[in-house]
Amino acid sequence: MSDSLSLLADDEEPTSPFWMATFSDMMTLLLTFFVMLVAMSTVEVKKFEEALSYFTGRRGVMEQEGMMPGIMGVAGRQDVRELAEQFEQIARAVQEQGLGNAVDVDLTEEGVRLTFVDSVAFAPASVVLDEPARGVLRTVAEMATGVATVEVEGHTDDRPISTVAYPSNWELSAARAAAVVRFLTAQPGALSPDHYVASGHGEHRPRAANDTPAGRARNRRITVLFRTPDPDAMPSMGPSTYVR
Repeated sequence: MSDSLSLLADDEEPTSPFWMATFSDMMTLLLTFFVMLVAMSTVEVKKFEEALSYFTGRRGVMEQEGMMPGIMGVAGRQDVRELAEQFEQIARAVQEQGLGNAVDVDLTEEGVRLTFVDSVAFAPASVVLDEPARGVLRTVAEMATGVATVEVEGHTDDRPISTVAYPSNWELSAARAAAVVRFLTAQPGALSPDHYVASGHGEHRPRAANDTPAGRARNRRITVLFRTPDPDAMPSMGPSTYVR
């Protein structure tokens, strides 16, 4: 009988290498460890939903093409979390001032861009910056940190203007952009003047057709780009004010 048992034991071969049993035990322990980590972790749902709301329900963000490329484009140039926080603060400030329908806030690969409809920024044929736009710009100037340049563009619709001060839409759009730059350079902590650019495009860069009042209203606008630093940018900024 003992001989039979001995023969049976000698004939048995291991079904797998001995190291595999140890390796399997280690994998099981690691899996258990990570499951415990996930089980003990908590997700701040309120903050997550609040941040997500600025990318799903905000006018001028998801409606604009290139939102996600914009986020990816800044990844190598500035801390994404810092830029996203600035964008969130600026967007919230615009909403709190009741100007969500008059000011679009966009996060692009270049930086944070504000677009003002001209009715909230200027009276017809005027270059005097109105108080609603002043309030937004004053707030944004305090929040926008780590900015390389501030680029302001003026745009009009295609209806001609002919006054002594502004013979065409070129002059009017450029003067409005210069008025915004002048206001921003007067704010506390402003960049040096050579970091500001004001340009006027007249009616030549529309974002809607000029055949309806709504389309013309969309074309009459001021855009302000708070550009993030670009390591590949040329050091020379050129003239601070120009007309294209």
